[in-house]
Amino acid sequence: MFRRIRSYCLFGIKAVPVSVEVDASQGLPGFTLVGLPDNAVRESRERVISAIRSVDKVVTGFRTTVNLSPADLRKEGSALDLPLAIGLLTATGEIEVPDLDNLVFVGELSLDGLLKPIRGVLSFAMSLSKKSKDILVIPRANEQEASLVEGVRYVCADSLKECVEKLEAGAINSAKWAKGFKDQNTHFDVPKDIPDFKNVVGMESVKRALEVAAAGAHNFLMVGSPGAGKTLCAKCLPGILPEMTELEILETSRIHSCARSAGDSEDFKPVMVRPFRTPHHSASMVSLVGGGTRLKPGEASLAHNGVLFLDELPEFNRCVLEALREPMEEGKISISRASGTITWPARFMMGAAMNPCPCGYAMDPKRACTCLPEARKRYQEKISGPLLDRIDIQVSVPPVEASQFGKKTLAESSAEIRKRVCSAREIQRKRFANTAIKTNAEMSSDFAKSCCKLSAETEKFSISAADKMGLSARGYYRLLKVGRTIADLRNSDSVEIIDLSEALRYRAFRS
Repeated sequence: MFRRIRSYCLFGIKAVPVSVEVDASQGLPGFTLVGLPDNAVRESRERVISAIRSVDKVVTGFRTTVNLSPADLRKEGSALDLPLAIGLLTATGEIEVPDLDNLVFVGELSLDGLLKPIRGVLSFAMSLSKKSKDILVIPRANEQEASLVEGVRYVCADSLKECVEKLEAGAINSAKWAKGFKDQNTHFDVPKDIPDFKNVVGMESVKRALEVAAAGAHNFLMVGSPGAGKTLCAKCLPGILPEMTELEILETSRIHSCARSAGDSEDFKPVMVRPFRTPHHSASMVSLVGGGTRLKPGEASLAHNGVLFLDELPEFNRCVLEALREPMEEGKISISRASGTITWPARFMMGAAMNPCPCGYAMDPKRACTCLPEARKRYQEKISGPLLDRIDIQVSVPPVEASQFGKKTLAESSAEIRKRVCSAREIQRKRFANTAIKTNAEMSSDFAKSCCKLSAETEKFSISAADKMGLSARGYYRLLKVGRTIADLRNSDSVEIIDLSEALRYRAFRS
């Protein structure tokens, strides 16, 4: 008999419908699998046959042909084990399943018939969220992912045996409705492992710069001597970022679901806190922007709606850094391969820290720099002008005086700074309510100019300052965006000279 089983496979983070077509007929016993399968899919025959044998069924006495449609799409991973098993069982007449056309199967099988978790279930559920008649059949370990998408009906099983029993009894009778975040605890406290700004001695100018960066989601760069506190301040940043919205949680969790390792033993948990990704400076191009043989998202996409922090910026490979220029502008990454083009979301705050020179002490008032002028120039030229031009806030981090180490008075806490950041983000939410823009950093040039509401005097000041500092057109409009954020922090409708003056302090790369 011929049976068609519905399933999905991943193409990047996109869920692509796949039909597992099984034809079992009389003749010389054999098994043929076509449809551009990769090695993991090609090896599924052995797993599936053994798993079927564990439920006391036999499907090996037939001439079996399996086609994975569409045939020109490469099928990867182990998610097609379960649909293949159901296809074999129904095509050979071992089981009868009512309403098979409304069922979508995904899952990996072990040799003893247990269902293992797979990656990408959140993407599969999102694809089915508007199809109320369809039911997604998944491993029980993936239940929490499916439950995040409101309107999806799903059936969970721990093993092939349990799945078969539910199908024969009528899967619709045991299907659950996902309620999205209605049953999820979306309120959270800042994780305890995030340092608090109240414990950071001095460095008020740096804290202010990071507050402005967090309020408008601006890219930032900190330049200072070794041990000045650049990395510590960056690690405090997640403590002042606003909570994620339900849509942002869903977007970010979807990327992390597709990037996780298949068969991960840990239960998947939605990403409730804004990501803070810190790749090592030895990171390759693929690990940072995505791609590779499995076409997985990179660190830039995993930082979507959060922060991508690059410590020791000049130590990164220059080609790797240049690959970040487009996503810093567009908020997405496109990878082109022979099989097609994949686009991943990558709307992140790019943060970075670096020393001013190879020895690190060019800015230290108490220690002499031992670098030759040419060596210092070569070190700073590792950061290209186009990349530097895309960084809105560039701040010097002076070393803290030893006399401040013994101070017992605590500075302003992250919670207090976070209140101001959230107030500024709320102003932006109302401003961009009818657009796809979320923060000031995402504004286009025209939008930035219209939102700033500059008086004639303020506009003259901004143009004069941009001319004297040699700012590019991009740099000028980024200056306006930072000024708009500073005005939001003081709850002002218009951008004044005082706002642009502070923004100008963040536009000069100081060595």
